[in-house]
Amino acid sequence: MEFNQYADAALTSFLETTKFLKEISDAISDVGDDEVRKLLEEGANARLEHAEKIIEVKTKHKKLVQAMQEVKGESATVEDFERTWVQRRNAVERKPVDAKNAAEYKSFKRSIVSLFSKIGPKANDSDDDVVPMEVPGINVFSRYDPWTKALIRNPVRNKVCGHIYDREYVNGLIKDNMGIRCPVAGCANRVYIQPAHLVEDEAARQKILLQVMQDAQSDSDEESSEEEETKVEKEVETKEEVKP
Repeated sequence: MEFNQYADAALTSFLETTKFLKEISDAISDVGDDEVRKLLEEGANARLEHAEKIIEVKTKHKKLVQAMQEVKGESATVEDFERTWVQRRNAVERKPVDAKNAAEYKSFKRSIVSLFSKIGPKANDSDDDVVPMEVPGINVFSRYDPWTKALIRNPVRNKVCGHIYDREYVNGLIKDNMGIRCPVAGCANRVYIQPAHLVEDEAARQKILLQVMQDAQSDSDEESSEEEETKVEKEVETKEEVKP
């Protein structure tokens, strides 16, 4: 198993553990509910910190592999490779990684946060007493459709629980099957999704557009920084080579 597979498996394990413990909490919600929830949130925060470290290591590992491939292509001899690789490796290791701004970390954090959203009815399959409600307190917004994991193009909000779906996909799902529930991990809403529950969400559309633009700018800034760093390193190497 490759390094990234181990890292991804650890992140998945964190999410599954959080989900499992949340389900236990829901099952014993009448017994010390506040204390149980406090313990769960402390554990979730610890797993979030571990996830940040894992994603930081993943990012640095990716950059080191990329740098090694570049050095291989630039080196004519083993000696050239060894000298250049030491310089390039040190440059990568010195550069800090802002894991909290990585898309993978943000996605992981959204998944953790959604598990602790106090939303929807407890366990009632009937829709007779459904009252549209807003999600209190905590932000459960995600720009990715919970079924396809793809970027949402036309967001609609489920009035019962507040979660966002892609309009075309959810409408296709419930068109011939009225037994579909909200798929977001940890969602307490047990009511089957109906067309009347889905409302257009322009605010979500704007959030998605803003986040896409911010990610694109962040990627562009990072690429520019890496290109500048590589340029400086090559200039240093050239100066060293021309020394008598």
